[in-house]
Amino acid sequence: PGAARAQSTFHGDIARSGVFPSAAPASAPHLKWSFKASGPIVASPVARDGVVYIACLGGHLYAIDQATGTEKWNFKSRMPIASTPALGDSTLYFVSSAGSLAALDLATGTPRWVLPFEYERRFEAKNLHGYPSAAQTIPDSYDLFTSSPALAGGKVYFGAGDGGIYCADATSGLLQWKFSTEDVVHASPSIANGVVYCGSWDSRLYALDAETGQLRWAFQSGQDPSIHNQVGFQSSAAVVGGVVYSGCRDAHVYAIDAGSGRKRWDYPTSKGWVIGTPAVRDGQ
Repeated sequence: PGAARAQSTFHGDIARSGVFPSAAPASAPHLKWSFKASGPIVASPVARDGVVYIACLGGHLYAIDQATGTEKWNFKSRMPIASTPALGDSTLYFVSSAGSLAALDLATGTPRWVLPFEYERRFEAKNLHGYPSAAQTIPDSYDLFTSSPALAGGKVYFGAGDGGIYCADATSGLLQWKFSTEDVVHASPSIANGVVYCGSWDSRLYALDAETGQLRWAFQSGQDPSIHNQVGFQSSAAVVGGVVYSGCRDAHVYAIDAGSGRKRWDYPTSKGWVIGTPAVRDGQ
């Protein structure tokens, strides 16, 4: 399937490249309608052909008429949904907090298949952010969203709380490969030129062969072994012009050579986390 129109999906297109082919809206938005979901919304909406798809922590994923705000269908999961859907030709994909990649019929919301992985969880550490006690392992309350799937070449790519970066067949749901990192992966993969770029909470950004899952390189960012505050990739990468751009919770924005994994430059943010995802337009 081709790339979605700019601003119609999280991170620019279904490969999550972060590159937007058209400019942002020129005028200020105004409220046209509102829709009451069953819980808080931390994922992004996706729009196509007059329908908006959005998930919430109440466990629902909704299809809403873009013109009127009227619900067309909803899917109910037994767990919260904090993943932005990806839309194929006739199938919607999302990562479930129940520990699986789910595929739904785009027109009806009927499940097509489910690919389970080992488990989903939040990032956690002892003495996290300096909270007492130092012996207590604490889940990170700022780890709000799970990975959002990316589509390319008939495959679905996503990260998981079990530390894996996964590739599945988009039609059958059969697992193609898994690459294991050393911590939670809640960043969303970006695919460009046959390579999957995805960061992990182990403080590395990985480049993997999209067909085989073989490691091409891993970029090491800063670490914080005492209180685990300035650590980990929660931001998703943008890839353009042979450069990978990503924010990191070590308080830097990085520009990394897409071929070699070497750092080209970094921008420090004075200890402020960079968990937002870069968007690239006209070289900026």
